[in-house]
Amino acid sequence: MINNKCQLKRLVTTPERVAWTVSRKTAESQQSNDLAIGGEERNINRLSLVLAASRVPETLTSWERSWSSADHMGVTVRVRCVASANDVVPHGVDNDILFGLTNAYIAANCPPDNTIQVTAYTLLVYAALPIGGHSYASLKPSLTRLRNSTFTIEDSWYDRSEEAYQSLSTSLIQNWKVIERRKARSTSDDDTVQSDALLQVTLDPDLARSIRLGYIRPVDLNILRNLTQPLTRTLYRKLNDERHPVDRPVQSIFQTALMPWAERLGINGRPDTVRRALNAPHQQLLDQGFLTEVHYLGRGKNQDVQYVFAQDTKTPARPEAVAALTSRKVTQGAALRYATEYGLEAVNAAVKRYDELLAAGYVPKNASGLLVDMLRHPLKYQTIDAEAIRVPKRGSKASKMPALVEAQETTPSLQTANFLLKKVSLPDSVKAEATELYLQGHVTAAELAGLSRDEHANERVYEWRSRAQGKAPSSETV
Repeated sequence: MINNKCQLKRLVTTPERVAWTVSRKTAESQQSNDLAIGGEERNINRLSLVLAASRVPETLTSWERSWSSADHMGVTVRVRCVASANDVVPHGVDNDILFGLTNAYIAANCPPDNTIQVTAYTLLVYAALPIGGHSYASLKPSLTRLRNSTFTIEDSWYDRSEEAYQSLSTSLIQNWKVIERRKARSTSDDDTVQSDALLQVTLDPDLARSIRLGYIRPVDLNILRNLTQPLTRTLYRKLNDERHPVDRPVQSIFQTALMPWAERLGINGRPDTVRRALNAPHQQLLDQGFLTEVHYLGRGKNQDVQYVFAQDTKTPARPEAVAALTSRKVTQGAALRYATEYGLEAVNAAVKRYDELLAAGYVPKNASGLLVDMLRHPLKYQTIDAEAIRVPKRGSKASKMPALVEAQETTPSLQTANFLLKKVSLPDSVKAEATELYLQGHVTAAELAGLSRDEHANERVYEWRSRAQGKAPSSETV
């Protein structure tokens, strides 16, 4: 397992003065560990488009295979891969880089042009790869193989919106380039991408569309970071996919024929060779607590491998829910907690109401706090019909005002607040604070309406703020 303790670098300035500081490498490692959840497009994993083996023969420029799928439609998967003339098929760490690109696309809120810009360092973070020279050196070859290899998929690519399997030809990455280098290039012969090199990558339209449609599965990056080999990381993601099938409940056991399983992983050889190749990955997944047992059933080429999963304690957060919160200034740790606790549907509903509120002109003092409050207390922010907040006609009876206040008591809205404060003589900043207190449920509509008759309205808002601070959630939750 990776040791996450801070490694300190000793800086000696004089014999009398000794300072300790966290090394830059450790700071980067700590930053990378902040990201706890990722997402993987399910077709990529299910179709085994990238071989799991760390190395492949130089002659492996194409492959073709088919197998019966365990999906609810029971289709026969047929896939062919052809690499460019001067390269081999995608394999090993290419799977991790593709996984990182998926997370970068989600974090960018799935741009419709399918193009993202991401630094080399950030891409490695999204890929859950070690931050270091070896990983940086792998970026350009991996991106090149993914761009130059063509996958022909027959009736096996699942389209979530159509709920049907389709045929397509894809290169997964349409194009990529380094568009900026903030540091001087190395004078050495190798063209290793530096940490702050800015990459521009355009995903294949079918892959990007599938991600936008939400055909992704959450992945625990804390486990993934502790897996040292591409084969182990790929095996973990495949088993996680089998554990959480689309059409069935969470599985506690997965059993499959050994030799077809090995073929999907890109492992060749006799059954004993396959078992030796899987021995270390199995042990790592047992050590991480993802698996509790691994069994081989039967003999020779007819044997099965059976995986027993550790019990799930909670449903993992959806990465797009985490991205929706972090893109609106909720911290990564808090976003992960809320996405796990409330789920994607609740997050999307809160984000929709939040965006509508800002579009209406409301400027909250604590934007992330408002969004979190909307998520935790959705009934306080239900959208109400604008017709219910019409300004009364001139000459209408004053007795109608209490009815309006009462009607809106359980559904605070920006329109109501603006109406009630329209004739209140207060600085805009104080009005904004009163509005926010009202929207968060700390002030009633009747209290807000009473400011127009209050000779000490400014002090009253201050009292409300003090009152709310006694009820407000701890700042560590945001």
